[in-house]
Amino acid sequence: MNYFMLDKKGDLNNQDLCLVEDPPKGIGLRRFMMAKGKPAKPFYPAEPKVFLREENPGLKLSSLLGNTLSYLMVSSEMKKVIEELCVGSEIEYLPIDLYDHRERLYSKDYFIINPLGAIDCLDEAASGISYGEEGSVIDIKQYVLDAAKLKQAPSLFRIDKQPGELVVDERFAQAVKERGFTNVLLRPLTVSTPRQ
Repeated sequence: MNYFMLDKKGDLNNQDLCLVEDPPKGIGLRRFMMAKGKPAKPFYPAEPKVFLREENPGLKLSSLLGNTLSYLMVSSEMKKVIEELCVGSEIEYLPIDLYDHRERLYSKDYFIINPLGAIDCLDEAASGISYGEEGSVIDIKQYVLDAAKLKQAPSLFRIDKQPGELVVDERFAQAVKERGFTNVLLRPLTVSTPRQ
C-alpha cells in the first residue's frame, strides 16, 4: 500500500483560488482543536461563518479549500468519499458557511474534516526523530512510515508525533484522481519494510 502526505494549504501559487486564513467565527481559543485532532464539536459555533480576507481576492472554489490554519477543508462531494473510505474511524465533520471579504454568503458546501486522535506510524530511526528532555518531539528529519504499524490504519489519519500532519492511502489518492477533485496536493511517503 502506498501512502501520501496531504497538503492542506493547497496550491498557493494559484491566486485565483480561495485561501482561508481565519477559523470559524466564535470558535475562539479552541481554533487549534480542528488542526490537532482534538474533539471540537462541543465548542463549535451554531453559525460557523468563515470569512475570506480582502488581501487574498481569489474566489475560485475547489474541492479542497487551501488554508493557513492546518485544517482539512473540503467540499461535500469530497466529504462523502472520506466518509465512505473511513467507515468506523472517529472523525468530526464540521460544516462551514463561507463568506467573501464583503461578508456575503459565498458557499454552504464545505466542511472541516477533523480526524480525532493520531496513529503511531513512523519508523523512528529512519525518520530521524529528535526528542527534548521532557519527551516532546523537537524535530523530524523526514517522514518515513513503518509498514508494520500500518496494518489497521484507515485511509486518512494523523501522525502521533506530529498531529498537524495528515496521511492518506492509495485508495484515497485513487478516489481523488477518479472524481477529479481539485486543489488536492499529495506527496508520496516512504514506507519502511520489516527487517529480516
